[in-house]
Amino acid sequence: MINMTYYIKQLRRADLGGVQLSVGQIIKFYREREGMTQAQLGEGICTATHISKIENSKTDYSPEIISLFSQRLNINIHKEIEAFDKIEFMLHCFHEAMIMNQTKQMENYRKSLEAIPYITSTKYSYFFQLLMGRYWLMKLDKDKVDYLLKKIEPVLATIYPYEQNLFLHLKGIYYIKYSTRKSDHFKAIAVLNKINIKYYPNPEYYYHLALAYEYVGSRVISYFYAEKALSYFKETNNYLQAIKAESLILLQMSDDEFIEVEEKYKRLIHACDLIGAIDKKGMLLNNLGISFLKRKQFNEAYDCLNESLELTVKQGATYINRLANYIEICIEGNLNQRKILIKKTEDGYTIAKKEKNYLFVHLFQLYIFVLSKETKAYFMYLEENAYPYFRENQHLLLMKKYSRQLLSYYHETNQIEKRANLACEILEEVLK
Repeated sequence: MINMTYYIKQLRRADLGGVQLSVGQIIKFYREREGMTQAQLGEGICTATHISKIENSKTDYSPEIISLFSQRLNINIHKEIEAFDKIEFMLHCFHEAMIMNQTKQMENYRKSLEAIPYITSTKYSYFFQLLMGRYWLMKLDKDKVDYLLKKIEPVLATIYPYEQNLFLHLKGIYYIKYSTRKSDHFKAIAVLNKINIKYYPNPEYYYHLALAYEYVGSRVISYFYAEKALSYFKETNNYLQAIKAESLILLQMSDDEFIEVEEKYKRLIHACDLIGAIDKKGMLLNNLGISFLKRKQFNEAYDCLNESLELTVKQGATYINRLANYIEICIEGNLNQRKILIKKTEDGYTIAKKEKNYLFVHLFQLYIFVLSKETKAYFMYLEENAYPYFRENQHLLLMKKYSRQLLSYYHETNQIEKRANLACEILEEVLK
């Protein structure tokens, strides 16, 4: 379990004033909501100056005064104080539910927190907003996350250390989730490496560091952080995240032809069946299929990726990524009927275009040309559109694969100057 006591200690300042502050904030919130001035609220009770001091926790007050304020504002102050005192604990529980992938608990805490009318008028405002950012990331609401990050970044230095580090974690996940550019994955690494675990005791971020290092091709470092994340997830009984971390470790091992990973994948897939983790099962089948593809075991790869696709909702980056892997295996292994593959590829192209995922727009277009046996159109598109995009966005594996194809094509068609220029470009990339 997450150490809530430690978290709360990190967030609390010595001068916050306990219940007095919560009472003052509650009074101020409801006074402003009613459109009342301090003088109007205090009429016949006390001066506006005294109310100002109560609202800012700069004076003591009698229970009788607060009772009179409550009557005038038509609220039950004791229930409001009780709810206020639970906010911090509920925020941490909301965070923990997201870390643990506990969907029902997460939604319950979200609804309870959103029902507190003055939550964004308290010391917990930024904490709540950042957690909602994490929630929107899970719900794939990019626009809301964009707005939140831009809103909080200018005031980052003024908020609590825990919240500053939570912001860094959120921004790192954002770079990973919403970009295929290698430069953004390096940004994710830079941001996540700034996290100070002393103020943000949430080792979950090791998993996101491992993921970012995997995307930039730093397999050894990815393996290192994935193991640290796996250890934490096991320690906290976070089985779903443990499966993801172990899958990431297996990805690093899959490139070694002497290491057998099939049985390890099957053990994790069986674990997903036992706990009903269908989305994680789809991820593992996809990764195992890629492992089979690397070893030229096309039939086994096809079976895995076909099942993975059946378990995936037909929208978003996850689906088109798995569909692209499926199409590639079918092309390389000469599997499935060409007409069926063309239809699936065209569907993938449509989804990628709708999602504005231009990496897969280019890949699916190339697959369409291959399946339609339009060689000239294929190389023209590769030369003028796809390869420049791969190069600009530093997709190294794709650059390596398709530069070889272009070099061979230029050689076969006697385009000596183009071949020489491309060879120089490749050399420049290697030297970088």
